Amino acid sequence: MSTPDLFALPVDDADLARLEVRLGDSVVGDDPFLNEVASHLIAAGGKRLRPSLALMAPKLAGAEVTDAVLLGGVSVELVHLASLYHDDVMDEATRRRGVDSVNARWGNLVAIVAGDFLLARSAEIAASLGTEVAGLLAATLARLCQGQVAEVRSAFQVDRDETDYLQAISDKTAALMSTACRIGGLCCGLDRGTIEGLTEFGEAFGMVFQIRDDVLDVVATEEELGKPPGQDLAEGIYTLPVQQALQDPVVGPALKSLLGAPLSEEERETARHLVASSPGILAGSEMARGYAKRAAAAAMTLGPGSPADALADLALNVASDLEDSAERARSRFEALAG
Repeated sequence: MSTPDLFALPVDDADLARLEVRLGDSVVGDDPFLNEVASHLIAAGGKRLRPSLALMAPKLAGAEVTDAVLLGGVSVELVHLASLYHDDVMDEATRRRGVDSVNARWGNLVAIVAGDFLLARSAEIAASLGTEVAGLLAATLARLCQGQVAEVRSAFQVDRDETDYLQAISDKTAALMSTACRIGGLCCGLDRGTIEGLTEFGEAFGMVFQIRDDVLDVVATEEELGKPPGQDLAEGIYTLPVQQALQDPVVGPALKSLLGAPLSEEERETARHLVASSPGILAGSEMARGYAKRAAAAAMTLGPGSPADALADLALNVASDLEDSAERARSRFEALAG
C-alpha cells in the first residue's frame, strides 16, 4: 500500500497552513450548529490533494501563492467535501477520515443540507474570483452530478461496459482534479498554453487516482483502506477490474452468478476473491499506467524545472504504487487459495 506521502507535492508548509485557515474560515457563519457540521470533515484532515494541485500553478511561473490562488484551492476543496457528505448519505457510510460520518452523527437530512451549504460557499468564493472561474466551477459541478448519476444508473448491471465506466470516472473524479489545476493557473495568470497543459495533466491524473481506488477496493485490506474492502461490489458498482474479471473464462461464470443483486457479507468476500484472482487487477494497473504516462507527458509541456517534474512524478509514482500493491495482493490471495 501507499506511504502517507505518496500524494505529497512540493507545496510550502506555510502556504498549506494559510490554506487551512482560509478553508476553516470559509464555512463559519452565524449559526454555531451549522458551523460545527460544515467544518466536521475539515477538522478531520485529509490529503488536500486538489487544493495542492491549485497551489502548484504559481510554482511553474516562479511566483508566490496569492490570496486568489488560495481561494481557488478552497473553492475546489469545498466541492470535494460536499461530494463526500452526499456520497456518505447514498452509501449509508458510518465512518469517514477516521471520524463518524456527518450522516451517522447528525442524520441524512442535515448531511445533505450541509453539503449543499458547502457547494453554495464554493460558488460564492468562485464568483469573487471572476466569471471564468465561476463558470468553470459550475460546469465541473454539472460533470460531477452527471458522473454520479451514470454510476447510480448502472448499479448492479453486469453488462456495464468499459466505455461507460471510463466516462463516469472522468466526470465524477477527473473533472475536479482538472479544474483544480486550471483554477490555479487562472488565478495566478499563467499563459493559456500552460493552463491547457495543466488542465490536461489534471484530467489524466484524476483517471489514475480513481482507477487506483477501484483496484484497491478489491485487493486491499480493511486496515489499509480504513474501511471494509469490497464496498463497490456490495453497492453494485462494477468497476474496471470487475468488468475484466467477468470476461475471464476461468472466474467469469462464477462471478456473474453472484452479481446483479445485493450481496451478503460472505458473498461479497467470495466475489472479491474471484476478482482479485482474475486478470482484472492487472488490467486495472495497466490502464492506470497508461493514464499516468499521459499525465506525465502533459506535465512535461509545462516547461523545464522541478514543479513540472514533481507533477509528472506524482502521476507515475501513484501508478507504480498501485502496481506494487496489486502484486502483493495477488500473492496474498494466491496463498489464501492454496
